[in-house]
Amino acid sequence: MSLSPTIEKFLDQKKIAYRRINHPYAETAMGCAIAAQIPPARVAKSVVLRDDEGFVMAMIPANRQVDIAAINRKTNRLLSPARQRDVNLLFRDCSRGAVPGLGQSYNIPTIWDDSLADQPECFLEAGDHTEFVQLNKDAFSRSVSNLPHARICI
Repeated sequence: MSLSPTIEKFLDQKKIAYRRINHPYAETAMGCAIAAQIPPARVAKSVVLRDDEGFVMAMIPANRQVDIAAINRKTNRLLSPARQRDVNLLFRDCSRGAVPGLGQSYNIPTIWDDSLADQPECFLEAGDHTEFVQLNKDAFSRSVSNLPHARICI
C-alpha cells in the first residue's frame, strides 16, 4: 500500500498539484524525514487527538512536539492523544501506524501549525511508511486554506 486512496481523491478533487516521493521505510515522521533526507521542519507530522466530542488532527513539523494545551485553548476542547486502535480504525486505507496528513480528507477536524506555512514546500505522510506527498507552498496553502491554525507545537 502506498498513497492512500482517500488522500489521492481529496487532492485530485481539489485540483491540488502534488508529487509522490518514495523513501526508505521508517516508522516515525522524523525517521521518514531522515530517510528521505528532507529537513524535518518541512515534514508535517500528524497527531490524532480525541475527547468526548470526537477526534481532531494536529499537523506540526516533524521535529517538534504537539502543544496540547495550545490546541485546547484554540479549539475550546479538552483533547488528549488518541489510542492506537482508534488511529488504525480511522485510517483503514493506510498501513498500520501510518497517520496521513490532511485529516480533512477523512472528515476529521484538523488544525495546523503556522510554521508549516513558512516552508517552501511541505511533505505529508501518504498512507504508508515509505512515501510522502510533496506539496509546494501554494499547494499546501490551498489544501489547508479553510482550516484553523495557530502556534500549536513546542
